[in-house]
Amino acid sequence: MLRIITQSVEIETELQRIRDRSYGEEIRGKEIIVREILDNVKLQGDLALLDEFQQPIPLKQLRVSGSELDVAYQQISKDLLDAIQNVSKQLEIFHRQRLPKSWVKFEADDVVVGKRYYPHKRAGLYVAGDQCSRLSRVLMQAIPAKVAQVPQVVLVTPCDLTGKIHPDILVAAQVAGIQEIYRLGGVYAIAALTYGTSTIPKVDVITGTGGLDVTLAKKMVYGTVVIDTPVETSDLVIIADRKANPSQIAADILAQVEQDPTTAVIILTPDPFLAEKIQQRVEEQLQYHSQGILTEKAIAHYSLIVLVDSLGQAVAITNQFAPQYLMLALANPWDFVEQIRYAGTIFIGSNTPKAVGDYLGSSGVILPPSGMVRYASAIGVETFLKPSSLIEYSPQALQKLSATLELLSLAEGFSASAEAIRLRLEDNEKL
Repeated sequence: MLRIITQSVEIETELQRIRDRSYGEEIRGKEIIVREILDNVKLQGDLALLDEFQQPIPLKQLRVSGSELDVAYQQISKDLLDAIQNVSKQLEIFHRQRLPKSWVKFEADDVVVGKRYYPHKRAGLYVAGDQCSRLSRVLMQAIPAKVAQVPQVVLVTPCDLTGKIHPDILVAAQVAGIQEIYRLGGVYAIAALTYGTSTIPKVDVITGTGGLDVTLAKKMVYGTVVIDTPVETSDLVIIADRKANPSQIAADILAQVEQDPTTAVIILTPDPFLAEKIQQRVEEQLQYHSQGILTEKAIAHYSLIVLVDSLGQAVAITNQFAPQYLMLALANPWDFVEQIRYAGTIFIGSNTPKAVGDYLGSSGVILPPSGMVRYASAIGVETFLKPSSLIEYSPQALQKLSATLELLSLAEGFSASAEAIRLRLEDNEKL
């Protein structure tokens, strides 16, 4: 059952328990295995990749063929194709607004400063092959890479026992402009993208989410390649007042948990009547939910309703928790938006279910873990761009600042830096 808690000590204890949950012993056991796979792929290349498959397949079949891509269109409905195309267009419009502009500024004394953005040459996108959010996970990675104009984008995704990849993944990838797709999953996929093999090219940046093994692999290869923020689990906080609809909130809770059974859903409200109504509606809706028992256990373990003294306290708890997702089920939600400092995606008002963010807004399903939202961001165009600063000083500008620069260099013990400045000044005087 969805619990209701009221005591401040209990609130802090429960929130801390949820924040601190981890894979524990499972991590330590898997780290060794993950490291071995990474090392084997680095040393053996394609031959090591065959260990991923229960039944060996020819290496040339790792890449999905053009005929398979064509057939995928015939295996989905026209309505689904139209939906994928519509969402892709909306996401492209959204991400074009985030595209940073290169700029150059000419200042006094012929000083030039600026910033340029270059797309990474190759990007590798990982998409888990399970039912959970596979369509959105393709689009949320591929569209920003497309907008960033990455020249080569590779998608890797596991196949089933017959070697097939779900057609909606193949269609979504093609609609987003990806033609290079490989049937490979888990640590092997991350290793191949990191080190490169004869079949799969080495990339500069890897994005996407998978199970614990994929998360560990991405952490281990960071530095060899650029990675997005590792995602371990996703959490939802809902701030609700007496005007909120308890049936809608109950549906939002179930919608979050069915996507991720390890998720935490925390409802913050000052209204005890609303809290009881939400609790009742969750129980009622669970009776008709397709994953009833599993979802019920997940809700009982990590979800709860917190009765707060005020909406101000709810905001404070939210900023402390820093969730990936925040819903403002409030009569006047915009009054509180500016007070929210840490949240990955904020859903404002009663007509904005989380599905809007999952499919149409930002990288809704690929956000950093709760807490990490304080300093990390979702996948976006910036993930696939490499910025470079531009600086040019004239002789006059260097002369004006030379004393300041030399003083700072010597204060930090960098005598060679001071000498590099003096030599330029001397050479300029000879001209």
